[in-house]
Amino acid sequence: MSIVKEYLSNIELCELTSYKNMTTVAMKGLNFPEIKYSTLNEGIKNDSVKITEIDESGSVPTLNIINNGNLPVLLFDGEELKGAKQNRVLNTTILIPEHSEHEIPVSCTEQGRWGYTTNHFEDSGIIASSKIRGRKSESVSASLNNHDSYNSDQSEVWDGVEELQCCISNPSPTSAMKDVFEAEKDNLNDYIKKFPVLSQNGILIFINGELKGMEFLSTEENYEKYHEKIIKSYCLDALIDIEENIPNIDFIKRSKEFIKEIATIDTFEKPSVGYGYDYRFVNDNIAGAMLIHKNDIIHGAFFQKIKENEEFDDDVISSSQRAKNYDNY
Repeated sequence: MSIVKEYLSNIELCELTSYKNMTTVAMKGLNFPEIKYSTLNEGIKNDSVKITEIDESGSVPTLNIINNGNLPVLLFDGEELKGAKQNRVLNTTILIPEHSEHEIPVSCTEQGRWGYTTNHFEDSGIIASSKIRGRKSESVSASLNNHDSYNSDQSEVWDGVEELQCCISNPSPTSAMKDVFEAEKDNLNDYIKKFPVLSQNGILIFINGELKGMEFLSTEENYEKYHEKIIKSYCLDALIDIEENIPNIDFIKRSKEFIKEIATIDTFEKPSVGYGYDYRFVNDNIAGAMLIHKNDIIHGAFFQKIKENEEFDDDVISSSQRAKNYDNY
C-alpha cells in the first residue's frame, strides 16, 4: 500500500537513549493530525466510555464497549483493562466510533479469577509486556488470515504471563499480569525515568543489543499520551532478560534495516472492529500491524519475532539470579 511505503520511507531517526541493558531510538514520521480521538483513560475518566462483560455470564475473548462521547476512542493494542470477571488486554488497536456500541476482541491476563470484582472495567495503567504482545500479534494475524477473527492464541498469552510470574518472588494469587508490574514497580521506575518523552511520534527499542520492536502514533501529541505505557511494557522484559555481555551494535543502522524489512512484507488488510482497516505484517522475522483510517496511520506496532530458544516456558531465570544481574549494572 502506497501510504505505508511513503510513511516508512519518510521516518527520521533521532536521539538515542540508553540505560542498563535497554536502548531506545526516537523517531519522527509523517504527521496525521486530522483524526481527533480520546484515549481509553480519558474516556473512562469523563464517564463517556463504559466497558463491561458481554452479558452476566461473560465471555473470555470478548467484551462490550459503549462510547457515548463526541469523539472516537482509541483502544491500544495490548492495553490492559482491569475489573469485572477477570483482567483482559486488547488484541489489536481499535478506533471506536463516537456514540456507538461494539464487541471488542480481548485476551485474558488473569487466569486464576472468574468472578466479578466490579461491574465494569477500568484502565489498569499498563500495556502487556512486549514479548506477550509480539506473540499475540502473530497469532491474531493468523486468526484473521484463516478465520476472519481477531482472536489470539489464549494459551500463549497465559504462558507469557506465567513466565512473568516465575520471575518474581511473590507470584500473584490469581496469576494476574498486573500484579507482576506492581511487584516490579520500583525497578520499573528506575528504567522509566531514564527514558523521557522527546520530540517524537514513535520509538524503536533494543534490549541486550537486540531490536525488539517499533511503535508509532499519528502525531507527537498522541504519542506522548502513550509513551510511558510503551516504555514500561519493554522495561519489564528488559528486567527479566538481563544479560551481562551485551554486543556493541550500530543502533541506527539496525533500526534502518528493521524499517526497510517492514516495507518489503506483503500485507493483508481486514475491516477493523471500529473505524478503518487493520493492516497485518508477518514474515519469518517480524509480526506487526497498522490501523489506518481515511488514509491516516493511527497506530503502528511491529515486533521482532521470538527465537525458538526464547519461547515461553517454565525454564526462566530465577528472581534471585535476576536481582543479582540487575545489581551488577
